[in-house]
Amino acid sequence: MRNFVLTSESVTSGHPDKLCDQISDAVIDACLFANPASRAVAECAISSGVVFLSLRGVADPPCDMATLARGVIADAGYDLSGTAAPTVMLDLDPDGLARPDAPRAQMTTAFGYACDHTPEAMPFAQWAAHRLSGALARARCEGRLPWLSSDAQAQVAVRFENRSPVAIPAIALAFGADTDLTPVQIEAALRVEVLEPAFDGARLVPSAATRLVCVPIAGRTGPEAHSGLTGRKIGDDTYGGHCRQSATALSGKGPDRIDRSAQYAARQAARCVIAAGLARECEVQLSYLLGDESPASVEVDTFGSGGVDDAALSRRLSEVFDFRAGAVAERLGLAHLPTERGGRFFRDLACGGQMGRSDIDTPWEVVSAAARLA
Repeated sequence: MRNFVLTSESVTSGHPDKLCDQISDAVIDACLFANPASRAVAECAISSGVVFLSLRGVADPPCDMATLARGVIADAGYDLSGTAAPTVMLDLDPDGLARPDAPRAQMTTAFGYACDHTPEAMPFAQWAAHRLSGALARARCEGRLPWLSSDAQAQVAVRFENRSPVAIPAIALAFGADTDLTPVQIEAALRVEVLEPAFDGARLVPSAATRLVCVPIAGRTGPEAHSGLTGRKIGDDTYGGHCRQSATALSGKGPDRIDRSAQYAARQAARCVIAAGLARECEVQLSYLLGDESPASVEVDTFGSGGVDDAALSRRLSEVFDFRAGAVAERLGLAHLPTERGGRFFRDLACGGQMGRSDIDTPWEVVSAAARLA
């Protein structure tokens, strides 16, 4: 595809799926903070009044899991006072996923992507969706739009010509709204408090032809209105459908899981290709076979934008980066990040995207190896 329209979405921290991602990654933070060698896997499901939390591979939970889960929900903006606190059902299995050769006990294909659309090397549609959802959250938290719910969604449609963003045909914002404002007043407030700050300084901004659709939802929102599950927002976590994506979730897995760490490694490799000026966009594919430490293949697709042959780029990446399963986690220091950041790291990645986070210092965004690729 060269000329097309692509839509991407981002949801705020109060969305049930993102609540589950944040709870799962808060558990991973706690486990790694207590023991960087922990091989925990946490999964969460949430519905009205009930949180189901499963923890595998840890003999003794490092903290009160129920209190942790409720804390995440409260931090997202939900009132848990009185009888509003949800019931938390725990499923603990210390031996469920214990594997002495964990990095080699998985088979996965991971994708990483980077491009020149934004300073963060992220595809413009997903970048814009995250900017909008972030602006929605800040407008609520700062009291500028106090009638917004903590459960909101932003969708952005971007038109591409020759695979470069040229226009924004439509934007859709869905949110709970406890207000007497008219639809016209709501839209006017969102344009000032959300759209303007979200696109401040952007290479492409909404025009007079951009269709803005506002979907205020009266009544129940969040877990009272729809259920959530860990790992159901993979596009939100990565590149918004702009490239291929792995079938597996990121949240709820420790760094020993290659299906998480390889996605970070592939992102770093793709970003270094862009930083080295070797292409305008780059997708890196890493495929691991069961029992093997190194990937069976390292493939690159620059979509015709590369100044170097894709096969040659694949060889260069294999020479510069150590993509062995255990080496990836060690090189990026993934197991020690919660300890280095005061006990909280992966939880903050679970909302707002896990790639291209200029607000969080993540090791997979470091492009110091770019000079060795050029």
